Amino acid sequence: MAESVHIKFYLPDRTYQAIVRADIRKIAESVGFTGHRLGEVEIIIAEITSNLIKHAHKGGTLLVRKIGGEQTGIEIISIDNGPGMRVASKMMEDGHSTKKTLGQGLGAIRRLSGEFDIYSMTGWGTILFSRIYVNKTYRTKEEKTFTVNVLTVAKDGESFCGDSWRSVYTDKRIRLVLIDGLGHGLPAYAAAKEAYEMFALAPENTPVDQIRSLNNDLKKTRGAVITVVYLDFLNKQIIYSGIGNIAMKVVSPMRTQGCFSYNGIVGHIMPAVLNNHVLQWDEKNDVIIMHSDGLTARWDIQKYPAILQHHSMVVCAALYKDHNRGTDDSTILIGRYIKKA
Repeated sequence: MAESVHIKFYLPDRTYQAIVRADIRKIAESVGFTGHRLGEVEIIIAEITSNLIKHAHKGGTLLVRKIGGEQTGIEIISIDNGPGMRVASKMMEDGHSTKKTLGQGLGAIRRLSGEFDIYSMTGWGTILFSRIYVNKTYRTKEEKTFTVNVLTVAKDGESFCGDSWRSVYTDKRIRLVLIDGLGHGLPAYAAAKEAYEMFALAPENTPVDQIRSLNNDLKKTRGAVITVVYLDFLNKQIIYSGIGNIAMKVVSPMRTQGCFSYNGIVGHIMPAVLNNHVLQWDEKNDVIIMHSDGLTARWDIQKYPAILQHHSMVVCAALYKDHNRGTDDSTILIGRYIKKA
């Protein structure tokens, strides 16, 4: 579908470390890491897993996915409920350690990663984000652009994920859709896959037009809940419409704006009246956050000091850490303008 689903690895204690490291190595090999570059990936994996064992209470969780497209690689997100760090940047300095080690782990991970970020609060825990590309010299182009980052995790025990998303870029606007197939497992996956494939072909006039078209496409499936968003560059507007319990908020350092969604199931039960909703869009500051009902919607971005200054995947991971229900597939989508470094 849109991107690979994140595979979840639990690392409660040292006895699981070798197994987890071997499994992540296999993922790295499957996307083309070999030789010296594979060895560097193994260093990153070893340092991340060791940190979870040494510093976190009862270990932590790793979320790993394959990266395709322009450049192949893997993405690793480490989440723990440990004591956290007072000043995460201090821990990046070689030689700094709280456990009488060499203190080179975080610095090594940052140097070997194509993209890296870390967020921590004392008493809350730490999130570490690393993207490693097969081409070590690859760097994202330096430009201001609207970027979408997504964290997707299937329900525990399921081989298929019923959540999906898609973005379609044109000169005048961006179209986004977040899809949650009803339930979970293969039937939910089939519904989400159908909606994903038909979204780009559906009428583009308004979000409502797209949802009504998808309603016809999904009649032979289990159905889905869907939110469609248009970002209008010319008029600086967010135009959206949604059916079902996809949550969406527009947040910035100054405000949080909740968004309305209609009751129903696309493909089965649609409201008689369905409207487009419009919000003004401050592209410099506004961040769009959407998620499926695998997460509770009662979160407040202000509880994470300065987190909007961090990579979007760190924000996704923080919300997943605190608000994942554990009873369904979970997807968090964040869209915002950034200046790529």
